[in-house]
Amino acid sequence: MPSFRLNPVVSLFLWLMAAFALVWTGPLFVPAADSTTSFAALLWKALAAALALGANLALLRRSSPLLGLKPSLRAAGFLVFGALLGLLLVGLWAASFRLLVPFHLAFGSITGAELACSLCIYLFGALLEELAFRGHALIRLRERYGTIAAITLVSLAFGLLHLPGMTGVNAIKIVALTGLSSLLFCLAYLLSGSLWMAVGLHAGMNFMLHSVLGAGGGRGPSLFKPIYTQTLPVAYDAAFWSLMVIQFAFAIALLMGGPRHFPMLPRNRR
Repeated sequence: MPSFRLNPVVSLFLWLMAAFALVWTGPLFVPAADSTTSFAALLWKALAAALALGANLALLRRSSPLLGLKPSLRAAGFLVFGALLGLLLVGLWAASFRLLVPFHLAFGSITGAELACSLCIYLFGALLEELAFRGHALIRLRERYGTIAAITLVSLAFGLLHLPGMTGVNAIKIVALTGLSSLLFCLAYLLSGSLWMAVGLHAGMNFMLHSVLGAGGGRGPSLFKPIYTQTLPVAYDAAFWSLMVIQFAFAIALLMGGPRHFPMLPRNRR
């Protein structure tokens, strides 16, 4: 008797709901889980990542290798390289944004212990979200609909994950911005064959943006904080457009550095 398998789109929807539950409802019951520097938040993100990993193990155990996540020196190299790429991307964004809106950096209030905790929180948070959207969901969508459709669907879902609290034009911007980020994470995984590359890129970007530069909404204490010496332009959103351009440039660079026929990439690698 053939085994039952959910439609990949339905599966993606369930992963989105699970991600909403883990990312957004956790702080309702454990307020400290919304922090970027507390030990409680670190435990919550680690637990959520473990649940996502367990679900992927259960769903992929019979027919697919587990996303190149097996611990090894090669996997560690992908994680570190991805993180360095994430730091570089946000650093280039900050430099380009500074050309549009002059600012200087002042020291923030974060401690060394808080900075280390923040790095771990963003690492586990990235692992959770990569397993939810670039794990089982992406694999099944690629099998059924192909690479381009799969990336488009998971990127839209990833954008929707970041909608809470956003309305109007800001909602459209956050979906576009995080959707483009999802494209980068998909490319990082598919071109390397290891989800660690996407986890490193994702964590590096968030850590650099929030905990180092103190940008992106100021979610907590940071190493630096921007002090603007000129009023933000009202005709356009300089931060949004500059980050969109930098991310798009990185996506092009990843494609140029990968196999010649990207849609023909192997579906999985060990």
